[in-house]
Amino acid sequence: MRLAQPFWLILLAFAALPLVRERLRGRTAWPSLAPFGGGGAGASPWVWVAWLPAALQGLAIAATAVALARPQAIGGVVRIASQGVAIMVAMDQSSSMSTVDFPADLDSRRISRLEAARETFARFVAGRRDDLIGLTAFANYPDLACPPTLDHRFLLEAAAAVRPARPGDDGTNIGDALAWSLEALRRAAPAKKVLILLTDGNDAPAVPNPLNPDRAAALARDLGVTLHTIAVGREGGVVHGLDKAGRPVLAEREGPNVELLERLAATTGGRSFRANDADALDAVFRTIDSLEKSRIRDEVRTRYDERFAPWAAAAVGLLTLDRLLTCGRLRRLP
Repeated sequence: MRLAQPFWLILLAFAALPLVRERLRGRTAWPSLAPFGGGGAGASPWVWVAWLPAALQGLAIAATAVALARPQAIGGVVRIASQGVAIMVAMDQSSSMSTVDFPADLDSRRISRLEAARETFARFVAGRRDDLIGLTAFANYPDLACPPTLDHRFLLEAAAAVRPARPGDDGTNIGDALAWSLEALRRAAPAKKVLILLTDGNDAPAVPNPLNPDRAAALARDLGVTLHTIAVGREGGVVHGLDKAGRPVLAEREGPNVELLERLAATTGGRSFRANDADALDAVFRTIDSLEKSRIRDEVRTRYDERFAPWAAAAVGLLTLDRLLTCGRLRRLP
């Protein structure tokens, strides 16, 4: 509780004036047979409360003084600016991210790669309340799901809405995803900027003139952005195996291009990580969280709720009661 204009409390000094006036006012004796004995009926009980109107007036003055001082209670605190780290996460949403191969807990329950990425991202955001964080979802085309913001509730809602790409948009366009994320970071205020690329595939866009990922990494370096990469799932490449007849076969297995991701991160001085399950992915984000720290400078705004109305109502009620009493048995003449 606080007073917005406490100087009005000086009016409290006048609260005693009605009682002083009542004490000093002149009185006229009414004719009475009391001196002759036996003729009086005793003092009326109203005599003992004759001071009540003056007391009500004094209390009304005091309540008015408090109301004018505007008592306020804290209604909430809103962060309106922060100078932490600006972080963009480029999250792969290609169809391969719907593969259900991530162990999630001790009972061997498995979840999809995309679901694991969303849950881990939510925990990462919860631990960085002072940082501007944004999200780009990408498959064949990138989509800025949320620019860097302090409104983390909206950010998490946008992340929860990310779904695997439809067949017509399936692909992995890493270069354009990095470019879109860099554009969002370029507009952010904090000096320290970080880009996290999370993907389970190789760069395989099906769009005309896609940006080369190495060129995108060079742009990040020129903009002073640190790029960390996370390879999700098993590494792709040629798989050696046997068919049902026992004959050797060669098969191409899709997966993240670890060599490319390591090269992209190294270009900006970042780090490249591997994650084959939910726990490993969580550990990767904790490592990145410990790496990317910055001195926080906050600007907050406190919202106050006015509490003068009850005091103003009390003053009006006290004066009303005073008028009712002085119009009745406690009426004074003149």
